[in-house]
Amino acid sequence: MSESNKENGENPLDIDSSNFNSEMYLECLMKLATLKQVMDKEAEIVKQSQFLQSEMQTLVYENYNKFISATETVRKMRSDFQIMQEEMNKLSENINKITNFSSQISDSLKESGTNVNRLCSTRQLLDKLQFLFLLPSQLNKAISENRYADAVHDYAHAQRVLQKYGNQPSFQSIQSECSEIIFDLKKTLRDRLLNPDTSASELAESVGLLRQLQETDSSLQDIFLSCAESRLDQHLKGLSAMVERTDILEWVDKCNNTLLADLGIVISCYHEMFQDKDNTNLPEFGEKVMSQVFQLFEEVVKRPESNGTEILIRGLDKFFRKLQAMYEIISSDTVSQKALDVVIQCVKHKASLQYQSIQSQFKDSLMRVRQTLASKGTESVDLRDILNSLQVYLLQKIQASLLDLMAFLQNNLSFGLKPWCAKAVADSCWTVISETLISLSDMVKKMACMKTSNNIPFELLLILAKLCLELQENGVTTLHNHLIKLLDEAAPGLTVEKQDTNSVMVHLSTAAQTALDSEVVYIGQTAAQMLRVSVLARDWLRAPEPRGPRAVCRRVVETLASADSAASQLFPTSVKPSSDSSRRTIWSRAPSSFSPINRIFSERIEVFSPAGADRGALSNGALKVALKALVECVRLRTFGRHGLQQLQVDVHFLQQRLSCMGNDERLLNALLEDALASAQLRCVDPQLMEPSIVDIICERG
Repeated sequence: MSESNKENGENPLDIDSSNFNSEMYLECLMKLATLKQVMDKEAEIVKQSQFLQSEMQTLVYENYNKFISATETVRKMRSDFQIMQEEMNKLSENINKITNFSSQISDSLKESGTNVNRLCSTRQLLDKLQFLFLLPSQLNKAISENRYADAVHDYAHAQRVLQKYGNQPSFQSIQSECSEIIFDLKKTLRDRLLNPDTSASELAESVGLLRQLQETDSSLQDIFLSCAESRLDQHLKGLSAMVERTDILEWVDKCNNTLLADLGIVISCYHEMFQDKDNTNLPEFGEKVMSQVFQLFEEVVKRPESNGTEILIRGLDKFFRKLQAMYEIISSDTVSQKALDVVIQCVKHKASLQYQSIQSQFKDSLMRVRQTLASKGTESVDLRDILNSLQVYLLQKIQASLLDLMAFLQNNLSFGLKPWCAKAVADSCWTVISETLISLSDMVKKMACMKTSNNIPFELLLILAKLCLELQENGVTTLHNHLIKLLDEAAPGLTVEKQDTNSVMVHLSTAAQTALDSEVVYIGQTAAQMLRVSVLARDWLRAPEPRGPRAVCRRVVETLASADSAASQLFPTSVKPSSDSSRRTIWSRAPSSFSPINRIFSERIEVFSPAGADRGALSNGALKVALKALVECVRLRTFGRHGLQQLQVDVHFLQQRLSCMGNDERLLNALLEDALASAQLRCVDPQLMEPSIVDIICERG
């Protein structure tokens, strides 16, 4: 009891307490309460008393009714127990009578039961004998109706009896006849295995029946795999015939639904039937079939109908998913690795197609540029615009190819986010970049070697050289960074090895240098040939008095000016323009001024040095080739006085015109001075004209 309950139970003023003291309660109430409170308390107590009295009367009535009902129930139970006792006595007597009757019946039927059991066993034996006698006919009927499983089941059921009683004459004929029937059945099942039209489930059923007929597992394995191979060969022939007339999607659907499906069933049945064996022949069998499938798939991929990226990826995804499912059945590491190789080869094949397409389209663009240059010439064509167009076109084609290859990394593909696939795509993309630029370099080198051909304008060599240089400086790095960005977007989180760009840059640099050297030599030799023919074909000893510069000098100037104009559009100019004082004629010196020292200096000029990527270097390179040829040809001729003066006019004209092109005047003057000095040494009457007269002749000419 809690503390509060104890206090309430001991409080004499609590009306509900057992220690309630009415006098104290009344005295306390009279002291503390008002008259109205006393009257209200009196009314409350009267009301509670009446309620308790009513409750007590109700309880008394209820208890009285329950007592009366219980008395009647006890009285009724006494009478019912007496009736039940009488019925139980009767039941006991009836059971005793039944027991006696049952004993009498058992004694009378004991002998009859023994006879019945004997007859039942005899009946079972007769049924077995009847089954044996009817067995040959039942076997023939089941075999004729192609119910081979029923025939084998009946024969296996009868084997125990035949083995036990087969030595008796009455069963020997049955056993021999059944053996002949089963021998024919085995032959039928083997023929069924060899039939290429037999389905995989029928193959499995035939092998299972032969195993029940005590065929050895080793022979059944060989027969099963041989028959399965024959059936799969039919599928392979059909797929091979489809290669030339279908696309990759249709071919893959056919392959998945026929050959690979049957191969999966064959291998599953093989495992199920020979699960207690080592299955040593199965991996070799599966790898042999799959190698032929892979070979056909590679042929389909190379078909023009399969060149589209979307159709190629869809077909490859279906094929790879099926191969993954087949790996769970075949369990061959070779097949698994080959499945990865198939995806990688498809990526490489697509990259090869992209590279070939870019190369072909770029060659077409070059052909159009060549036609434009041949028809319009350098003066009416902006070479910088052509260069920009070629560069933008090439970069856009390469970037489009890279974006196309990124489709192999889609999230919904079974191989899309595999690290090995990302590496293959990255390598293939870089192959497109590197092979395209290296091919461009090789093409430029090849065209540079064909510089003497009239079909290749020298302007085109300059454009290609500048293109290679700009790709070397910025293009390779731009494409490489673009590739890394695409890989990060397509396969975030996958790390790809950074490619080495140096080798590509070296190819481009070498090609540019080759083209520049070729252009310089081509222009220089063209001008040199003009000068060589004009010098060697003229009789300088009997030459008339000069009236002006010869026409060949104008053609040489036009040739060199045309090349310089083309170079000025593409390459920067580093040579400062000459002042008027530096352009004054240098031919006012006396003949004694042409000393052997000057000739030695001029001979040390490296004529065929590598051309620089600069307007002045290109012009100087062609100038050296042309004027060096002039010097050497002059040394082979003998001059008269007028011949020497004609050469003086020609040299002065070349010095005036060529110095305006940004050439190195020291080099120009040295070569021209060497030519005139050589003519003086070879002249029988070395008398030069006054510089003023030379100027007048050149201006009048």
